[in-house]
Amino acid sequence: MTEKEMNEAKKKYLTRYKKSHLKWLSLCEQEKSIRAEIEGARSPEITDMPRAAGTADLSDWMVRLETILEKINAAKRENYGIRAEIEERIIDMDDGIQSRILWLRYIDFKEWNDICTRIGYSWNRTHELHSEALRNFPLEKTVQKRIE
Repeated sequence: MTEKEMNEAKKKYLTRYKKSHLKWLSLCEQEKSIRAEIEGARSPEITDMPRAAGTADLSDWMVRLETILEKINAAKRENYGIRAEIEERIIDMDDGIQSRILWLRYIDFKEWNDICTRIGYSWNRTHELHSEALRNFPLEKTVQKRIE
């Protein structure tokens, strides 16, 4: 595997947390939407008129809510596991600037301009340090195979 391919594999490994985090946020938004629909649902009217097909009652909404809550909990556990694994590898790096760049980019999801400002380096130097950080980032062959 070339150095470029190795760095791409490391980036893929590091971006797993962002993808997992965004999935969790999406599920939380869906939960809010379902709760809003439940709160906005009218109480059923007692009538002798037939009800239209496809009209959901409150129990249908509660089942949807319970399903989404289970998915949220599973995504949250997965998200925390991925983050802890990546954090541990970043923390174990020898160079403080390199680990800070990786932390800001892949854990805090900062843009490059913000990273440059926070670490006090130019755009070019920040990217050079990011490349060095990727070269020094520990990624075992078992992890490489798992993310490919």
